Amino acid sequence: MKYNIWKFNKALFLVMAGVMLLCLFLPAENARASDVHSRVIHVVYDDSGSMFNIDNIAVDTWCQAKYSMEVFAAMLGEADKMNVYYMSDYENGTASDPRIQLDGQSGAETNVAKIHNQRTVAGNTPFDSVRKAYADLQDASADEKWLVILTDGEFQGVEGTEGIDAFLSQKDADINVMFLGMGENADGITEKQEESIYYVEAATSSDILNKITEICTRIFNSNKLEVDVSQKSFSFDIPMGELTVFAQGANVSINGIEKDGTIIPSSRTPVEVKYSECDAENYDNEPVTNLLGKIAIFKDDFPAGSYTIDVSGAETIEIYYKPNIEVAAYLTDSAGNTVENLSNLPAGDYTISFGFVKAGTSEKVAQSSLLGDVSYEAAVTNNGVTHDSLYSDGDIITLEEGPLQIDVTANYLEYNTVATSLSYDIYQDKEITFSLKNDPVYTVTSEGLTGNGNIEVTALIDGQEMTAEQWEAMEAPEVRLADEERDFKLEAPVMEKTEETGVFRILISLPEGRPSTGTYKNCGYQVVYDQQFGSEHWQGSMEGTLQLEDTRSWWERNWDLVVKLAAWLVVLLILAGYLPFIKNYLPKTLKKRPYIKCIPSMLGEKRKDRNGTVEKNLLSTIVPYVSQKGRIMYVPKGVTGCPALAVRAVRRRRMLVTNIKAFAEKDYITFDGETIKKDVKKYEISSGVNIRAKRGEWTYICTPSQTNK
Repeated sequence: MKYNIWKFNKALFLVMAGVMLLCLFLPAENARASDVHSRVIHVVYDDSGSMFNIDNIAVDTWCQAKYSMEVFAAMLGEADKMNVYYMSDYENGTASDPRIQLDGQSGAETNVAKIHNQRTVAGNTPFDSVRKAYADLQDASADEKWLVILTDGEFQGVEGTEGIDAFLSQKDADINVMFLGMGENADGITEKQEESIYYVEAATSSDILNKITEICTRIFNSNKLEVDVSQKSFSFDIPMGELTVFAQGANVSINGIEKDGTIIPSSRTPVEVKYSECDAENYDNEPVTNLLGKIAIFKDDFPAGSYTIDVSGAETIEIYYKPNIEVAAYLTDSAGNTVENLSNLPAGDYTISFGFVKAGTSEKVAQSSLLGDVSYEAAVTNNGVTHDSLYSDGDIITLEEGPLQIDVTANYLEYNTVATSLSYDIYQDKEITFSLKNDPVYTVTSEGLTGNGNIEVTALIDGQEMTAEQWEAMEAPEVRLADEERDFKLEAPVMEKTEETGVFRILISLPEGRPSTGTYKNCGYQVVYDQQFGSEHWQGSMEGTLQLEDTRSWWERNWDLVVKLAAWLVVLLILAGYLPFIKNYLPKTLKKRPYIKCIPSMLGEKRKDRNGTVEKNLLSTIVPYVSQKGRIMYVPKGVTGCPALAVRAVRRRRMLVTNIKAFAEKDYITFDGETIKKDVKKYEISSGVNIRAKRGEWTYICTPSQTNK
């Protein structure tokens, strides 16, 4: 890249370029409030070495530029897409895809993060970056396309201004170009506004702000409100549909817009934009740490009036607006009466006038400085013939019998537009009547459904047979089964046209072609038709009965009942296995941590009471019919010679000791004062049994049903 020795603030240029790009995504007014205006913009981004170093002096241009790009990304609308082509990716041709692809539907936070986290290897300024961005833009589909080129030096791979002009002169008509050249050595282009090719040259650093502001208002339909930053207040005298707040400062918080004590929250969480660490792998510049801000978008019905912005920590506040307006046209007859009945408009001379109304209403909007100079024009088509001239406010229109269409466009703030189309026509709603032409009886067999053809329905329009044109325009009505209880299953019926004009067929089918359980019998259905043709409304309905005859055996129709009964029986048998009089449970009085009284034999030794444990076997607990089992530790942990007491629940909430042999002839362990004899094979206890064990200098006494808490 050829570096500029001209010393002016390139960083400021790139920050303002970001503001310009910000303005690009403040949406222009569409023909109607429901229209979605899509926009695709391809940015050729200069990430060359001069962003980081000029004449061996480190500069912060890269940081300013990246911050501006984050602001740019944060402003994408839901119907906007942006691709960023870094010049460093095209040193060796046009093979590389855009490094960053942003979609407004992904959300501002996601898009900003992609810009923030991007790093490249700073290089030169190859013109192949422009060629690639343009070629991709040709393939894109959108209402509005923009190619924005940011550079401050000479391109490699093109012969100066003449070469760039030659390339851009061959562009598609639907592509707009904005070229920003900075400095006396930067490549420039020839501006051709009639071909949507725009050029801005910043001769000095003081020119940059004015030039960028001019570009924003001229090309990108950005409209900016005056804000009293100290009072955090602003006002407008026309209805607004969208307000975008851009606040900068170290600790900015945008909480909402306040009107008459009511806080209006932003339509999405405010997104933060801030400086990042050096984004070139081959440089280590320090960032500018005061580049911080937040952006919030508010979508609502904002009536004219005074507002305050609830924001803290902001050093600067900018608010951009989108009017909530539509254009309206009025016809006045020769007697001075405004036409009200659009379906009864006699031929003659009419005066046409225009004005703005609040979107979706007939409420008129007064002229405002926020709309600037407004101009109107209307194209009139009467009886399919478009008038040669366009009409302005106050012109006389001569109308003849037949349909009339007026296409109105209003221009405001020099480059903003809003349009609408008005139709004046006489029309009459149409009644559609239906009658059965073929009404077969369907037989249900083990194999499926049989019948003598399909149900056929004849449709008439206002009692007359349809013409071929009417039949072609008419869609198939909706057919649905009556809302009634049925123990059998049918697929939703489908209605379709036949080859015969005015005749529909209804297709009846079974799920997967096989009958379900239950007895098939007659059921009702309804045919409903409702379609709009311009101003005309066609509608009608019919009720009928689907005739069904089930010839299957009782078992084929009802086998599922037997299966269900068997399943319920299995469930009941399983549940019965948990009943207390069938399944034996350990006593409820067993404590999880029974109290152990520890008595010392030596005089002067203090008593040390402890707790034992009761563990219930999980498997025996969850399996039905199986007696619950458990394990009782009646001495403190670490005491030897005292095996755990294994028990199984028996009748009357008692417990059978299943490891009784482990206690045989152990005279230091007693149960209710008894020592287990050697020949004892079966021994039952209750939860209140007194277990005493003597080991060493200590005697341990435990009753499983007692606790010290």
